[in-house]
Amino acid sequence: MDQANVSKIPNLMKKIIAGILIALGVLVIFFIVVTVINNFRTTSLSQPVSYNQGLGSGIATGMMGLAPSAPSFQDNSIPERAIAPMPSTAPTASETGTIQQKVIKTASLSITVNDVDKTVGQITNEAVLVSGFVQNSSVTENEKGIKYANIILRVPVASFENLISKIKSFASLVDREDINGQEVTQEYVDLQASLTHNLAVEAQYLELLKRAQTVEEIIAVRDKLDQVQGQIEQIKGRIRYLDNQTEMATIAVNISSEAKVTLPAEKWQPWEVIKGAAKNFIVGLQNFANFIILLIFFLVTLIPYLIVIYLIYRLVKWLIKKFKKPKQNI
Repeated sequence: MDQANVSKIPNLMKKIIAGILIALGVLVIFFIVVTVINNFRTTSLSQPVSYNQGLGSGIATGMMGLAPSAPSFQDNSIPERAIAPMPSTAPTASETGTIQQKVIKTASLSITVNDVDKTVGQITNEAVLVSGFVQNSSVTENEKGIKYANIILRVPVASFENLISKIKSFASLVDREDINGQEVTQEYVDLQASLTHNLAVEAQYLELLKRAQTVEEIIAVRDKLDQVQGQIEQIKGRIRYLDNQTEMATIAVNISSEAKVTLPAEKWQPWEVIKGAAKNFIVGLQNFANFIILLIFFLVTLIPYLIVIYLIYRLVKWLIKKFKKPKQNI
């Protein structure tokens, strides 16, 4: 390579670098513009929007205290004064009366016993004696003769601690014991208050339905009434669930038996052992032969790639040698 061509290389590199920098600058400017536009749209959409209050204001806005306001018609075909005004907020805990503390109690036990079947029967009988029941039960046995059982009990809260002590007395070893209590009193109070408020709103819609005169009014009131009644059913369902969970505690018991000592086989069969060892040896040789065959075919498939890599290596070496500046003789 002559001196003129060598001097052109730095200029070419400078042009390439300048082009890359210009492209990066354009991308950065484009990103900034898109970000500004998105922020402007988000700010515009987040502005508060006011709505006319009419029949749509009666929709129940939540289960926990976000109760609907008093319904009315915009055209005043049914005067609002015909309906007693609703409170602006849901009743407080003091207005709904004193509610007993609500706690969901659960326990999990892992025990080791001498006889799994007998212990399962004893635990079941104890649960029935305290007016409880077995929700789920299963017994399994592995190849070593060790039995396992899982049993889930539902028992009255008053018998919770006593039954746990009774179960532990059946065990030769208590491997694990976990007792938990979840406080749900506040949720229960809020549900009761929300239910009271929604029932009052339902009564208002029923009164409006009686006073509706046109088909449009009847359809509108019926739609809002269905929404409120659906909300009421959801609240009642949650209350029933909390009542059930707080009145009946859950105890899960994992039971395992002690390992049994097994005696050796009565008949010794050395010939069967030899045949098994020979079979394993032959299978091992077959697997080794299969590995060699797969390795050979894998190496063969690599030949085209190795040729390409070699050609690239020779080309790079030739280019370096061609464009390398020769040393000047002194």
